[in-house]
Amino acid sequence: MYSSSLNDPDHVMNVLTHEILTVALLFLLAFFIRKMVVIVPGQTAYVIEFLGKPQRVLSSGMHICMPFLTRIAHKVSLSQEQREVTSEVKTKDDVFISLRWVLLYAVQNSDESIMNYAYKVEEPTKRLIFKAENEIRQLSSEMTLDEMYSKRDGIGNRVMGDQAAEAKEYGVQIVGVTIEQPKPPAAIQEAMNGKLAAKARKDAAAMEAEATRIRIVGEAKADAESKKLQGEGIANERKAIAEGFREAAELLRSGMGDLSEKDVVAMMLAINQTDMVVNAARTGRTSTIFVPTDMSQMTLGQTLSTLQASEAAN
Repeated sequence: MYSSSLNDPDHVMNVLTHEILTVALLFLLAFFIRKMVVIVPGQTAYVIEFLGKPQRVLSSGMHICMPFLTRIAHKVSLSQEQREVTSEVKTKDDVFISLRWVLLYAVQNSDESIMNYAYKVEEPTKRLIFKAENEIRQLSSEMTLDEMYSKRDGIGNRVMGDQAAEAKEYGVQIVGVTIEQPKPPAAIQEAMNGKLAAKARKDAAAMEAEATRIRIVGEAKADAESKKLQGEGIANERKAIAEGFREAAELLRSGMGDLSEKDVVAMMLAINQTDMVVNAARTGRTSTIFVPTDMSQMTLGQTLSTLQASEAAN
């Protein structure tokens, strides 16, 4: 029986057909299951349409969808993205420069925001860049080239603040707008470098002049202070000498009776003159001393005359 069935062509054909259909059904089942299962990567969202109508948003993970009736209409990245743009702008002082700026943005992670990003505006990223670039050009036209260097952070903050509300309407959050250093033409750059160099030389000269002025004023103050102290020393010295003269005069009056002021002064001058010569000789700092030839006689005579006058009075 079995050998006869193998020799039967119709039976063999039926077996082959059954096996082929089984394999085909298994293949179709695997294909159908594959179409049903949707795996969404991390930091990504899929927008599903059912018969051409937006149905739902799939977050990261595995999901089951109806094949053939539904399709993945949009794949939206939820990661922060960066767009670098170079714009030609004109400043207030009519200088055309290349301005490079960076836009940081991300799609908000909510079903409503993702739907708005997918359907509310066509190519929302391009729209955001276009509007931001227009505002940067407008703000640049209100600033000079020097202000562009010093206020570029303010430009970025202004653009970010002005465009944030509209961007949020189509599901985008602006993370930041960074304005890089302006790049003027080579001739303008060379002129600016020359200006900075001249300013640096001017500042250096001013600082050097100020240092010289301070040094001269300091020296003048020191000299004035020195002369003041020297004058005070001389004044104190003369005061001490006068005090010594007064005490000596009082001693002479008390010891020699009623001497006149003239006699006291004459005697003290004679004694001081003698002391001066003796001190000059003792110091050894002078090699020659000029002394009047009658100095000893004058001093002795004046002293004796004074004493005799004092005794006569007593």
